Amino acid sequence: MFPAIPLRAAAAALALALPLAMQSGAPVQAQSSAPAKDPVVATVNGEKVMLSDLRALHADLPEQIRKIPLDRIYQPLLEQVVQIKLLAAKARADGLDKSPPIERRLRALTDRVLQQAYLEDHIDKAVTEDQLAKAYKEFAAGHRGEEEAKARHILVKTKKEAMAVIEALEKGGKFAELARKTSIGPSKAGGGDLGWFARGQMVKPFADAAFALKKGAYTGVPVKTQFGWHVILLEDRRRKPPPPFEAKRAELKAELGRKLAVAEIERLQKSASVVRFGPDGKPLDDAAPARKEDGQEKKQ
Repeated sequence: MFPAIPLRAAAAALALALPLAMQSGAPVQAQSSAPAKDPVVATVNGEKVMLSDLRALHADLPEQIRKIPLDRIYQPLLEQVVQIKLLAAKARADGLDKSPPIERRLRALTDRVLQQAYLEDHIDKAVTEDQLAKAYKEFAAGHRGEEEAKARHILVKTKKEAMAVIEALEKGGKFAELARKTSIGPSKAGGGDLGWFARGQMVKPFADAAFALKKGAYTGVPVKTQFGWHVILLEDRRRKPPPPFEAKRAELKAELGRKLAVAEIERLQKSASVVRFGPDGKPLDDAAPARKEDGQEKKQ
């Protein structure tokens, strides 16, 4: 077998170049002055390298690198494509592309690319906005979000100070005004407003006290945490609402796409003539799915 440079190795090589690319200052614009939508970004022994070649490589990189915008890693990515072109050209010159093992691998890679391209095209055409809207409606109806509380608090250094705050509240003091006046916490300027939060977002003593309150009530006993002493007012509680439709669109489309892909594969299998063999060359009749021939369904 001939040695190969897998995409994972290419990604690793690219990753080594990323620190330099990220320190190079402003993002590189690939032939920003060229009006072409797919400009030539390099030539290798006369062979053109298009911007679309870089975009294709970028799309196949691991997610961690793929998240980095193309213009931020343009130069190392371009160098990677140039190296691929040079090595591929040398492989062809040496006749490696005519080697039976390499030909089999190339056919397998071509089949995988075509398989993915067909399914993506099929899903793009088959998934409609109505289907997505229906899927989101079903998701939202079954969504049971985490319980959240909306609260204010007043943070002071000592229990004695906290008791003084409670006494002021019992005498009719306004919580937000007392927070602005006495709290030492970062929410002081906002009247102690903490907004909405889930139980796990707060330290346990604070969360236990806040979620034990009734709406509109405040803690009659100061709550001790590592930050100091708190007086907490619960303003409201709710179940966290589902994410908006646009935030779920890609996930919903992927879910529908998986179902469509399975259905399409089953449809193609039923209309095809497929015979499976084991490693010993004997037919695997029991593993063959039902198929239709001449309008009649046969079960193996």
